[in-house]
Amino acid sequence: MLSFRLKAIVSMVPESETVADIGCDHGKVAVWLLKNGRAKYAICGDLSGRSLDKARKLARSKGLCDAVSLREGSGFDVLEMGEAQTAVVAGMGGELIASILEKGKNKLPETLVLSCNKGSGLMRKWLSENGFAIEDEDLVLENRHYYPVIRARRGDSKPLNDMELEFGPVMLQKKTKLLKYYVNHRIDQTKTIRAKLQKTKAERKEKLIDEIDERLNAYAKVLKCL
Repeated sequence: MLSFRLKAIVSMVPESETVADIGCDHGKVAVWLLKNGRAKYAICGDLSGRSLDKARKLARSKGLCDAVSLREGSGFDVLEMGEAQTAVVAGMGGELIASILEKGKNKLPETLVLSCNKGSGLMRKWLSENGFAIEDEDLVLENRHYYPVIRARRGDSKPLNDMELEFGPVMLQKKTKLLKYYVNHRIDQTKTIRAKLQKTKAERKEKLIDEIDERLNAYAKVLKCL
């Protein structure tokens, strides 16, 4: 049984001959893609041999051992050039995912499906600056935490403004109810930071408060459009 987050991730994966799950952990994504005909072959890569053991056990229980290659290693080091058409990178922070993409940029497939637990702006910034266009996005609320899910394809990319980086250009077009909740959530978080800053004697305090107020104004403009 997949969680809401994992369901959103697999729904973004296009039909592919070979899918690479980078940082596969338990292997649930790869096994679902194989069982549901979304992929014919899966490469599961992870730094942890223990995680690969879990993925191996799951694949064996579903009779998919011949369709899965389990590889211990860092990021896209586990892939050969052109070996996969799609890669999934999920379950990490946006900064780490951006770093993994940068280190493995010569081996990246045409399609990337990405999901982070924080720092999604860093992930989107990397995509926009490295020739990947964001094709679709989703937002999932699970255990009181918001998870963006992004599908990007190699092609014409464009610079993104601050709000597009934070909330996603496609999500801002979709204008979902959950995005509205998320923007309000970010407003509440930012106001809390502002209140704490007001009580300190931090250097550049006024400048920092001005910057926070600018961001709050930007959030308010986004909210009006949702």
